[in-house]
Amino acid sequence: MGVSTIAKQTRAEQCRKNAQAKSEQKRQATFAAIRELQQGKYPVTRSAVAKRAGVSVVFLRSHPDLLQAIREAEQQHRLAPPEGAGDRAKDQVIAALRRRLDEQKQVLAAKDAELRQKQREIDRLYGKLAAGSQLADQELCQRLALALQRLALTET
Repeated sequence: MGVSTIAKQTRAEQCRKNAQAKSEQKRQATFAAIRELQQGKYPVTRSAVAKRAGVSVVFLRSHPDLLQAIREAEQQHRLAPPEGAGDRAKDQVIAALRRRLDEQKQVLAAKDAELRQKQREIDRLYGKLAAGSQLADQELCQRLALALQRLALTET
């Protein structure tokens, strides 16, 4: 064997080693991409992993263990309940309850305004009654007190 043959073998070995190292870097990048997608709650697909890792889908297909890891991550993502679904349902219930509370507040405010209006009307009528009465102040107070007592009894 000549020097050139030995040099060719070492070059070939070096190329093989470089290719293996590059392949191992791509594998590590692929596993890292799978973890990143899972942590980010993104769907884990072959194309998404390939894009994130900077490798081709063909590279993934040539490594069955990587495809298996992607399939497992896909299953986990599919089986995991969406976090926002429960929150959305709760948010919808809370929003509906708040709308109902606002409506009830409006109804209460309207009833309160109506009650104040009725009270003003009652006060006005009592004023007319007192102004047109021929009873003395003492008698008027007694009769109004009796009327209020009768009114209180009828309400209970």
